[in-house]
Amino acid sequence: MSIGFFFNTMYNVVDSFYAGRVSTSALAALALSFPVFFIIIAISGGISRGSSALMANAIGAKDEEKERQLSSQVFSLGLICALALTVIGLNAAPPLFRILGAEGNYYDLAMAYITPLFIGAVFFLLSSMSNAILLAHGDSKTFGTVLVAGFLLNLILDPWFLYGGFGLPAMGVAGIAWATVLIQAMGGFYLFSVVLRRGYVDIGVAFRRLPKPRIYGEILRQGVPTSFNMMSIALGFFVTTYYLKFYGEVSVAAFGVGTRIEQIALLPAIGLGTAIVSIVGQNNGAGKMDRVSECVKLCVKYGLLLILFASVLIFVFATPLVRVFTSDEAVIEAGANYTRIMALIQWAYVMGFIHIGFLQAIKRPMYGFVEAVLRKVVLPVGVFYFAVKILETSLNGFWISLVAINVIMTIVTVVYAQIVLKRMTRSLLPAGA
Repeated sequence: MSIGFFFNTMYNVVDSFYAGRVSTSALAALALSFPVFFIIIAISGGISRGSSALMANAIGAKDEEKERQLSSQVFSLGLICALALTVIGLNAAPPLFRILGAEGNYYDLAMAYITPLFIGAVFFLLSSMSNAILLAHGDSKTFGTVLVAGFLLNLILDPWFLYGGFGLPAMGVAGIAWATVLIQAMGGFYLFSVVLRRGYVDIGVAFRRLPKPRIYGEILRQGVPTSFNMMSIALGFFVTTYYLKFYGEVSVAAFGVGTRIEQIALLPAIGLGTAIVSIVGQNNGAGKMDRVSECVKLCVKYGLLLILFASVLIFVFATPLVRVFTSDEAVIEAGANYTRIMALIQWAYVMGFIHIGFLQAIKRPMYGFVEAVLRKVVLPVGVFYFAVKILETSLNGFWISLVAINVIMTIVTVVYAQIVLKRMTRSLLPAGA
């Protein structure tokens, strides 16, 4: 999963690289679009992780009928969500961008980028639902391979769609988005074909079965909190971007570049946080709490070791990394400062991803939602207002306030998850043990 997410992150890096070649406004437009685009990722990822956790528990409990019901219903639910995303997203994006301070060419570039992504939302859902089934069966390699192939295709499609050629007109920033839609479509259909070929879903049975509200309800009860958890990341970007506008367009561009670099460092955490859902889910379904506990400990151990190495690298090479995306010296300075400061708390993200993934796997998704709302929305609104409006802090002071919020919430998450794990382990011990 980590290898696959590495190439997925590099995919985003390629997008930012070519946007930076267009202009600083184009780079800022991608950064501004990210929280809006992340709504698609949140819905598809949340339902995917929720259904994957349910299927993994059913597999561990050897409940084949339950597994088949979940697998056959997840695609129709995904289609409904995709259509809703397209309609709502295309209508909500313009006012959201204006609230965030976009106007003129800045606004036009952001709309040009986000519109194709909402039109192609169905392909994101197809890919995620197919991967949910594969991941529940312990297969993370296939999706990882698709992410690698997507990165390689993006190296070709991004410049082609951006600048035109070979009979294709230049599409500008919109071309970067259309390349993503095409790659998602190809990957989604391939993953779906793998699911069918392995017999995880009988397409004939799936189409004959009417939507079952009960199954939809189970998936949504597990997936919606996770979707809102992930969506709160987008809301957090909205909040952060709103207060960054007081520091100018350069700060927004720097934030966009810095988060891309952070994503590279966080690949081990993202991979472990995703893999833990299927491994813990299957063992939880089988009642093997000793293996659940061992999995959490190993993920923490290797996650911290890997992130320590990555954090040192991005701290030392912050400036040249930012320079890859832009030649604007003001953006380079602000982006490098952000990257160095945030390198100091990458361990907190690792611990958060792993422990929230554990809670998701044992079918306790609500904590992740509550934690994310507090960490990404409630606390930032108060802390950022105090920092920007009352203290009138510098941009570096703003980054430090972001650090404080993340560290506090990570400590709370780890303590809560460990209490839950210990209680579950004790409940399975023999009387008097």
